[in-house]
Amino acid sequence: MAADLTRQSSTIRPVHPFPARMAPSIVWEVLAMHGQKMRVLDPMVGSGTTLVAARIQGHEAIGFDTDPLAVLIARAWSSDIDPLELRRKAREVKERARRRLRELSLGEAYPSRADEETRAFIRFWFDPLNRKQLAALTQTISRVRDTETQLLLWCALSRLVITKKVGVSLGMDISHSRPHRVYRQAPIRSLDEFLYSVEKVIKASSFTGVRHGLPSAEVQQVDARNLPLEDSSVDLVLTSPPYLNAIDYLRGHRLSLVWMGYRLRDIREIRSNNIGSEVSSGACIDDGYTSRLLSEMGEMEELPLRVQRMLARYVADMDQVLREIKRVVKPCGRVVLVVGDSTIRGVFVRNSAAIRILAGFHGLVLKSSSRRNLPDNRRYLPPPSSHRSGKQLQGRMREEVILTLKPS
Repeated sequence: MAADLTRQSSTIRPVHPFPARMAPSIVWEVLAMHGQKMRVLDPMVGSGTTLVAARIQGHEAIGFDTDPLAVLIARAWSSDIDPLELRRKAREVKERARRRLRELSLGEAYPSRADEETRAFIRFWFDPLNRKQLAALTQTISRVRDTETQLLLWCALSRLVITKKVGVSLGMDISHSRPHRVYRQAPIRSLDEFLYSVEKVIKASSFTGVRHGLPSAEVQQVDARNLPLEDSSVDLVLTSPPYLNAIDYLRGHRLSLVWMGYRLRDIREIRSNNIGSEVSSGACIDDGYTSRLLSEMGEMEELPLRVQRMLARYVADMDQVLREIKRVVKPCGRVVLVVGDSTIRGVFVRNSAAIRILAGFHGLVLKSSSRRNLPDNRRYLPPPSSHRSGKQLQGRMREEVILTLKPS
């Protein structure tokens, strides 16, 4: 059965690069344990793996995230696609963008809402020719009237920016949210590759056509700490909480979001309110509740006070998330959390221990806990490389913990 699940999950191809994507095999395995149709929730949906797998199997799927690019990707990946119509519209957009390019000056080659800070950011990361081509494309896409088609075209455009090596920016490792500028001129041109990127979106879709009869998926930009769902309304919660202090998703995503009308200050505000944000003002580490949890997470006294406060913020945020999860899951439902432990300045931090204890505080009883090894070529987090970290710590960073919980 495990081999069958692996083969099935391997058919899910990502529609857009995304760091720390949920492993499809985990989602398939969890869903396969239930024969009946369910209402499945991923409150921190990321790129939408849970939604896609749930929808393929005929379940109603709901996803929330605060990252606007994650919401766009999840919507695109879990939506229905008419390949012929999307290709036709993409060709039309490209032709109109070429005509717009002829009359576009370099001084106008910015998103319409960009302030001076955002414009300087764009000048740093994009060469003049790609700036003009991206501006022409974004202005054209923004005029597409059909919202579903426009969404898919935005996804295709974003794929050109969020790449590891070869993209339309001057940077590398953008898809891993570790962007650094390495080019004087980007290796590809936006207009040259746009239709190819659209084709990638089509090929990755699991829902081409509109007569498959599968339930739709709902995705909203919503904070998991305040879910817009009724009490006891979800059969299964399946999610992967943020990898504490390890992946700053918006650091890479902002290179794409600025072309969709977001200013840097807008993105900073979203980032500062994210779960586990390093912006930790007001986080208390001295109350008994928090200090107990921090002690369970590892040798916190070896970390600077600023980092301890950041960890306290993570604990407080996840406390709210788990309270909400307990509220919306049915009494007979189930919660599966895929947690990656972290290392901060050579100190191993057991996020999974804190989440397990917090879940218990909110009446979510641990039914099972297992560890899953991460292949070297697919690890979400690089292990600590310092010789001081030791083999045991490096080994721990090559696995993630799967917690299965049930309401008490």
